[in-house]
Amino acid sequence: MADVELVGVGKVFGAQAVLHAIDLAISDGEFIVIVGPSGCGKSTLLRLIAGLDQPSAGDIRIEGRSALDATPAERGVAMVFQSYALYPHLNVRDNMAFGLRMAKTPEVEVRAAVEAAARLLGIESLLDHRPRALSGGQRQRVAIGRAIVRKPRLFLLDEPLSNLDAGLRVHMRHEFSRLHRELATTLIYVTHDQIEAMTLASRIVVLNAGRVEQIGTPMEIYEAPRNLFVASFMGSPRMNLIAGEIVSVGKTGVKVGLVSGDVVSAAVAAGEARAGQAVTLGVRPEALGTARAANTLSMTVDVVERLGSAHSVYGAIKGVDQPVCALLPGDRPAQHGDIIALHFSPASAYLFDSEGRALARLKPVTKAA
Repeated sequence: MADVELVGVGKVFGAQAVLHAIDLAISDGEFIVIVGPSGCGKSTLLRLIAGLDQPSAGDIRIEGRSALDATPAERGVAMVFQSYALYPHLNVRDNMAFGLRMAKTPEVEVRAAVEAAARLLGIESLLDHRPRALSGGQRQRVAIGRAIVRKPRLFLLDEPLSNLDAGLRVHMRHEFSRLHRELATTLIYVTHDQIEAMTLASRIVVLNAGRVEQIGTPMEIYEAPRNLFVASFMGSPRMNLIAGEIVSVGKTGVKVGLVSGDVVSAAVAAGEARAGQAVTLGVRPEALGTARAANTLSMTVDVVERLGSAHSVYGAIKGVDQPVCALLPGDRPAQHGDIIALHFSPASAYLFDSEGRALARLKPVTKAA
């Protein structure tokens, strides 16, 4: 296993700065997921760690030593690409063995390593097949097997599930979790899919326009987003955002007048809020319901996505440009044109200032047993 530290890492292509002063410390055995929209610099960052590119600024340290002068092989890194990068003229066995043979590993060790990795991945019966005879999920396993046989200190995976269908992506997420547990190695995984990030990571790095927006556990990122970008990017369906203005500040939170004309309460710390301050209210779809609560919004239903046990209900709220989404129980009838009252508690409300920074929320009071 390996610990990895990035110190002020930047990357410039021509006149275009792609990464800006990235600081990140990764401990032995962590499963780190770097997530962000397309073009934010995720894959570039992974290539820098792998040694496939060199940073324009900063240092990359593996196990306490600078790796800038080390080749990818010397770094003890194995990378799995989005395209799998299998050799079409070689069968699965030879694809998996290729790196070891290039390193002049004795053939008896090569065979043992390939067979052990094949058993771990459940592809023993495929060893004599060529890539064109395999499904997408099977090709993905072969690509992972080729990395495993090298026994790297560090696994790097660049959007490995993006070419798979939805059902197979779910299955492969489970496989990655199991492999990380069984191999007990450090793993850095890049994706634009926030569901993959939430379900796989021990910690998430949210990247945007080449800058780190927030680092934390999945629940820290989800429950305490640092800014408007993180709040709107993490979560499916995404957080509802409604413009407003603080009308009063009290000990138990603030009152916010929304563009819809509604006045709602938010459990936000008084020290960070002031009357007349322009804010954006954030409410997650699962926090909106039809059961009575302190805050109410009126929505005209436009589209209902029936998901069985729950419905994603999208509709319009006066003055709000984007559709608002609520996750409602599957037995709650709703159809196009209905006007429904949606309720949410002050504790489930988020507020962001005019620069997109999250205002501190009041911590819930826990009663003594």
